Amino acid sequence: MTRNRKILIAVFATTIVFWIVSWFVIDIFLYPESNLEGSTHLSDRGAFGDKFGFINSLFSGLALGGIIISIIIQQEELILQRKELAETREEFKEQNFQTTFFSLLKTQRQLADDISTVSFYQEDFGKYKKLELKGRNFFIQSRRELEKIIRALRHEKYSNIPNDVRLNEYFHEEANEFEISELLIQDELAHTNEYYEISELTWNKSKEKSNIDIAYESYNAFFNRYHFVIGHYFRHLYHILNYLKEAENEKLLDKNLKENEKSEIKKNFMKYANFIQAQMSTAELFLLFYNALAFPKTLELIKKYNLLENLTEEDLVEQEHNVVEGVTLKSRENLIKD
Repeated sequence: MTRNRKILIAVFATTIVFWIVSWFVIDIFLYPESNLEGSTHLSDRGAFGDKFGFINSLFSGLALGGIIISIIIQQEELILQRKELAETREEFKEQNFQTTFFSLLKTQRQLADDISTVSFYQEDFGKYKKLELKGRNFFIQSRRELEKIIRALRHEKYSNIPNDVRLNEYFHEEANEFEISELLIQDELAHTNEYYEISELTWNKSKEKSNIDIAYESYNAFFNRYHFVIGHYFRHLYHILNYLKEAENEKLLDKNLKENEKSEIKKNFMKYANFIQAQMSTAELFLLFYNALAFPKTLELIKKYNLLENLTEEDLVEQEHNVVEGVTLKSRENLIKD
């Protein structure tokens, strides 16, 4: 039985009780003489009529009370309706958020799979062969490319072998394996400087820079070469993370939230961030780390959602790069223990 129905039954029951009680009250206490046998006095008849006048007043009062009760019930129903509408809107917003989020996540995966470009590897002195890179293979190769750039920036000499130099100008019958190996290294360094447009001025400035600054310079050179390949991928990833942040902040704006409710909201959005991380390979997380060095806004979102928690310091080009404030990578040993 609903609360409103209980109220109505109580009102009707109370009315009937009051009606019966009022009859006896009038007869016994107000006009007892009207109950005497054979009484026919006009005043007695008036008293009899007064019974109904009193009861009518009672009913009028009860009717007013009923109206008041109805108004109260209507207000309660309106409050409940508003609450239900608010909950429905909140549920709809949550469903809309989830639909949008997982759609963005699907697009992000598609962007990674659709990557297609080429790189080059040294086949012999002055001879480089194209290396087709598709999907996640690009991210795997990105580590080798960053290693080459860092080697070129750190090398003691700036390598710049002219394009018209031929193998026979460097190799002769008396050349030993060490000389040949050195020439191959110099050739690869020169090719790296040329391919990634590393000028001698940039190479000179790198001598005064720290390990992490050189990592930053190497990623800039890499990004300038392959921005048309990974630019959309990282912009879209930033958009997903920013979408999460804005949705979370909107929920936290409610001033009526308790601390435990705020904590629960943050925990739920961390779960969504974990979905993003779960979609990314180690190679993608690797390149994201170096991308974040060049894009501070992305770095802040990575810190907020701990997006690199499954990347280890051994996965970096050099473990010395694990010095970014707010992004402390664990060793593989510690990650396994945890």
